Amino acid sequence: MPTTFGREILGRDVVDQAGDKLGALADFSIDMGSGSITALLVNLEPDLDPSMLPWPTVEGLLSVPVNEIADVSSTILLAR
Repeated sequence: MPTTFGREILGRDVVDQAGDKLGALADFSIDMGSGSITALLVNLEPDLDPSMLPWPTVEGLLSVPVNEIADVSSTILLAR
């Protein structure tokens, strides 16, 4: 089930609360002990400066904690 879920949402647009696109979901960060997803790794839009965003960058991808997700549908909506 998680593998199917992962394939289904990879590549979806990640948008902020205002509806502005931050980028596309590239991968997940997973807690190896629990198997829980801890963060979404987002491939940022080229015109965005990652230093202006409240989340860290990991290996060139924006790392958004899962508690920042408001909704997952055709896009991934962040809480702020």
